[in-house]
Amino acid sequence: MSPAALSATLRAFAPIDRMQPQYAAYWGLMAQGALPLAGMSQLIVEVSPSNAVFALTDVAMKATGVRSAGTLIERDFGLLELHAPVPDPVVEAGLVILREMGLRLEDRSAPEIVSSQLLAAITADHSQLFNKVRRGAWTLPGDSLFVMEIAPAAYVYLVANELEKDVEVELVRVAGTGLFGRLIVAGSEASVEQAEQVARRLVDRVRAEAGAAARTGGH
Repeated sequence: MSPAALSATLRAFAPIDRMQPQYAAYWGLMAQGALPLAGMSQLIVEVSPSNAVFALTDVAMKATGVRSAGTLIERDFGLLELHAPVPDPVVEAGLVILREMGLRLEDRSAPEIVSSQLLAAITADHSQLFNKVRRGAWTLPGDSLFVMEIAPAAYVYLVANELEKDVEVELVRVAGTGLFGRLIVAGSEASVEQAEQVARRLVDRVRAEAGAAARTGGH
């Protein structure tokens, strides 16, 4: 076990069973390594200190058949992405990472919604401001938006993928590094209202799973 991995804090651990088309394309835009494709399984892990991602990626790749779109490093936190065409290598990679860190699943931080906003029928000027920070779909005048901040930041990727499964929205921005993760999705007023409800249910579910694991002593 490397000293870096041993001393790291597990901020987020987010398995994604099946990457959705928009979400996978978004990762393709950001990828520095192997390109993930729609339908693949994925694992997102956020740790502190940031440099621990190197040792964790190393042990996961040596032990399993996963590939990585890259590691995202900033001042305080690091994020690693792993994916494979089928779930089994990704599940095993997650177990390898937890063993390397000497942690259990319940040791991860649970997600918390920091802010949540609904903007109905934005103006043309406001739409242009959002387009300045987009990495995905354009916003257009008249679009309604759901804008969310979440901590730890990496959980925003899980939320984005689950939203695409359940709601007719377009991913405008999904930013999962730093203190807060930021999500912007566009659609009809009804669809962004539904997106907020889905996001809240997902966060509540992950928080409940973390609490249940802690009460039963983990997995």
